[in-house]
Amino acid sequence: MARMASRPRSVKVWFRGIPYILDLVKCRRALVARQVDGDLDSMESLANAVGISRSTASRFFSGRPTSLTVTLKILETLHLTFHDVAAPVVEDGEDTGQEPPSTGVRVAPAPRKPKPDTELRLGA
Repeated sequence: MARMASRPRSVKVWFRGIPYILDLVKCRRALVARQVDGDLDSMESLANAVGISRSTASRFFSGRPTSLTVTLKILETLHLTFHDVAAPVVEDGEDTGQEPPSTGVRVAPAPRKPKPDTELRLGA
């Protein structure tokens, strides 16, 4: 029997030239929650709800690259926000006002969520 590759727990993604760590476990749990709630019944139904192919939906959950637009549509369908599952990566040499970590890469704290009456716009 062929051995299945393990699924990544998180993945480093790049949007508009900025690196983020995307928590795929939270995304998978949200998919299961939508299935338990009866909103979705499969990866195919998620793809249909988002308006993408099933293979594109599978690419997202396996940590392979998808566009920012597709990522945001999937997260919306899963009842997640970008800030729920993505954190910016701070590389050594960036001026953050803090000592750089010895490992070379660390995850920056998530930004504060905007107030409900504030509009959040993603860069074009």
